[in-house]
Amino acid sequence: MNTSVQTTKLKELPDETLVDLAKKGNTSAFEHLIKRHEDRIYSLIYRILNDKDETYDALQETVINAFQHLKNFRGKSTFLTWISRIAINCALMRKRAQKKYAISTDDGDNLPKYVDISNAEHITDWSSDPTLSMESKELKKVLNDSLQKIPEKYRNVIILKDLENRPIEEVAKTLNISVAATKSRLHRARMYLRWLLEQYVKQVYGTKYK
Repeated sequence: MNTSVQTTKLKELPDETLVDLAKKGNTSAFEHLIKRHEDRIYSLIYRILNDKDETYDALQETVINAFQHLKNFRGKSTFLTWISRIAINCALMRKRAQKKYAISTDDGDNLPKYVDISNAEHITDWSSDPTLSMESKELKKVLNDSLQKIPEKYRNVIILKDLENRPIEEVAKTLNISVAATKSRLHRARMYLRWLLEQYVKQVYGTKYK
């Protein structure tokens, strides 16, 4: 079969078919799977590590691990969910190894006492808050810096749900927790992140946003 024709056909195949072909030894099918999701996986890892070089290395580790363990993928979740779980693990291993970061490894409930989470269930997506309508480049930097201050288990949920726009069920599967636990962590994460961003807004633009 002509190579260009084969490539075109592979591009048109769904993930499930490409996974089956890859399991049978078709490396081109695996390469197409990676190319299809590479940008989203890179973005996910970068939001955890906030470093381009570390992100690139973690991405390579993710691809290698995915290739080596593809035979263990049973299809109970989507390929993107499965490889996202691998990517998060690779990113967190690198982050924990960086001495300049202090990563919480406890139950993750040590949010600052001065952040009121009593009404967390009523907090909507923080990105819709009009007080945060600053320049997108500036917001991106502040957001990345603020994310690093959130306990690990909360940070991962808000990255997947609010920044990666994953469905709540997919987030739960990726993190291997229940939907209820995912929603609980998301509410707390949104409250804390919103508080951090509002502190920045007040500091820069004054108390009119108070």
